[in-house]
Amino acid sequence: MLRKNVSISDTHLKMLDPLLKKHQGNLSAAMRDIIDFTGFVTENMGSLETAKDLFKEKNHAMEQTRNRIYGITIPLTMFRWLLTNRKNSLPPMNEAIQLFSQQDINSYDVNTLNKVINEEISFLNWPISVNIGSENSQISVQITGIDPEINSFYAKLITMYLSNNKNPQKISKLLNYPASIFMLFGSALTQEEALKSMHETFGENGRNKIPGENEMFLIEALS
Repeated sequence: MLRKNVSISDTHLKMLDPLLKKHQGNLSAAMRDIIDFTGFVTENMGSLETAKDLFKEKNHAMEQTRNRIYGITIPLTMFRWLLTNRKNSLPPMNEAIQLFSQQDINSYDVNTLNKVINEEISFLNWPISVNIGSENSQISVQITGIDPEINSFYAKLITMYLSNNKNPQKISKLLNYPASIFMLFGSALTQEEALKSMHETFGENGRNKIPGENEMFLIEALS
């Protein structure tokens, strides 16, 4: 048995953390795992440099695919819903909110909300951009994109996400433009109130479509 003293920086220890957890903190076992993997790579790829280059090429190809306008990603369960249950105006709540990794975010923290939602869009590679701000103590959401159907679909998802928040929000204004959608959300007393507002706007028993600007002014005038 060969014994050597090895110096490891904090940065490299963090990299080793998954292996250390796997081996219950046994550094020697973790190092043996790394050596075995290195041997496997060099035996099959020739060298670590060749393996790194191959992974770079693969990642570059994936990035090119995702950067194409139709190279989008979507969770499998959501994809199944789109294929089989599109007749329903709204996807199941659990399918919608899974697209947002931080589900307990404070909806009144508009800067963080804006950052989180745009990070999710970047990961999904959907051809839209979202700007979230505050207007008269309400949350404003501007969705911009070249495809009206994608804009409308994402408007529904954001509405579902905000209605399911720990500080539930309900729609107070909604305007549809050729290449964008504008929404205002106000605080709801209960989640049930927020969900009711959502279904009245998007559900099967509601308008079932996003009103245009002139229609919205008429709705506001009559309400």
